[in-house]
Amino acid sequence: MACGGEQVPVFCSLCEEETKIKWKCLDCDMLMCDKCKEKIHMKFKFAKDHEVISIQQVRLYYEEIDFSNLSCRTHTRQSCVMFCKSCDCLVCPLCISETHNGHGLVPTREGYEINIDKLKTKQKNIITIIEELKKRKAKLKYVDKAEQFKFENTIKKMEPQRNVLKKDVDKHIDKLKSEIMKRWRALRQSTKKEENKVTLLIGSMESKNSKVDEIIQSENAERVFVDGFRSVNVIEETVISYCTMFDSIPTFLPGQITAVNIGSLENVSTKGEIKSIKQFDTEISDVAVMTSCSEDVFWISGQDILQKVKIEGGSLKIIDQKNIEILGMACTQSKDLLVVEKESSVVKQISNLTGEMTDSKYEVEDLELSAIHVNPDGKVTVGAYSSDIGFPTEGRRVVIVMDRSGKYETTYEYDRQGKPIFTLIINITRTKNGNIYIVDTLSKDGRGRLVILSEDGDILNTFSGLSEINRKEMSDSDSKSKSDSDSNSDSDLESESDSDSDSFKPVCVITTPSDNIILSNFDNGILFF
Repeated sequence: MACGGEQVPVFCSLCEEETKIKWKCLDCDMLMCDKCKEKIHMKFKFAKDHEVISIQQVRLYYEEIDFSNLSCRTHTRQSCVMFCKSCDCLVCPLCISETHNGHGLVPTREGYEINIDKLKTKQKNIITIIEELKKRKAKLKYVDKAEQFKFENTIKKMEPQRNVLKKDVDKHIDKLKSEIMKRWRALRQSTKKEENKVTLLIGSMESKNSKVDEIIQSENAERVFVDGFRSVNVIEETVISYCTMFDSIPTFLPGQITAVNIGSLENVSTKGEIKSIKQFDTEISDVAVMTSCSEDVFWISGQDILQKVKIEGGSLKIIDQKNIEILGMACTQSKDLLVVEKESSVVKQISNLTGEMTDSKYEVEDLELSAIHVNPDGKVTVGAYSSDIGFPTEGRRVVIVMDRSGKYETTYEYDRQGKPIFTLIINITRTKNGNIYIVDTLSKDGRGRLVILSEDGDILNTFSGLSEINRKEMSDSDSKSKSDSDSNSDSDLESESDSDSDSFKPVCVITTPSDNIILSNFDNGILFF
């Protein structure tokens, strides 16, 4: 297929006469002249919401496609003259007479447009698949990092166990040695004592033996019958009384070393399965902030629009809508909505009953609000800042807790060393024990951390994702970028993308009814529990 260089003027899509095209409606995909834009297009339903742009922003002419050189695949010497919608193929005159007579035949250009529409649909599907694959790739990268993190931690846990077992084995062996030494000393003492007794007995027996020998040698009948028998009986009684039993030294039986007393590798599941129960389409293409005031009523915001929607069957019904750019919102116990408007120092309140928006009693002096959270007890916690939002930051960055009347209870700004805690507070939640969880953005690209404060203002912990692995990969990436500084721009973009996907960019933190914390990451949609 060839493309010619001839340019053909485009007619107005509505009157089909005027060639002085001045406008294009992106929603209707129509080119229009001045007259039709004002007289006809404005009568279309929802025309006031359509996006109409000047023709200077689009091409006025398009290149005419040459369909004259399309050869028939069946009759190679024939040129295709029409498109068969029934068979989805180009046809020549012979094809029409032989096979396609009576089919849905349309001009080649119309067939071309039909196929272009199909290709565009397929292209959209491909783009959707690519996006899903990119998300899968990001999750795989995260899984790889998470498993590497677990691998390194598991190895680290083995070493202390090895040392503990060594100490326990040494301690047990020393105990056995001590026990057998005590038994050996006791046995040795008993045998020595018995040996001394036997030595004395031998001396006594030798003395008596001499006496008996003397009787035998005397050849005196009286001594033989009287003294001789008495001496023999005494000797037998003495020998029989000295027969002692000893406790033998025990034998060492080596025990079997098993996984029970060393440890084993087990697959332990630490997370439950998350399932999508229902999905709903919204008129807001990018929902950035959302909160729920009841089971079936939500407030959603994005693109300078705030909507109150209700679930009805399989769709969302818009109950209320306001044109306002917000940074955060939270529901009160009375189901009123507290809203943090951009560049505002006063929290706005939208009545659940009337939908009217007014200034609330929650205000920060000489500061601008950036985040809000409402406790079950009615206390309101806000994030605020002074000066412009920029990096490096200037001015104050504070978390303020107010009671129901708007009176300040606590302000968190500095740590125990007098250094500022926060960079840019974008989200806040609290747990039942009073701990405060703050999403703190650290740089322009969205990288950040989760700061955990106690009610007393102590920094209990900070979470920056799998920080050890992130630091290692970022370091490797920096080294590689220096060595590959002459690589092409595509490689640079790919490297930058990979680097971005490795960073931790928290955006939202919430507390579940069971008092657990869920933290979301912007790049890959991963949830941290």
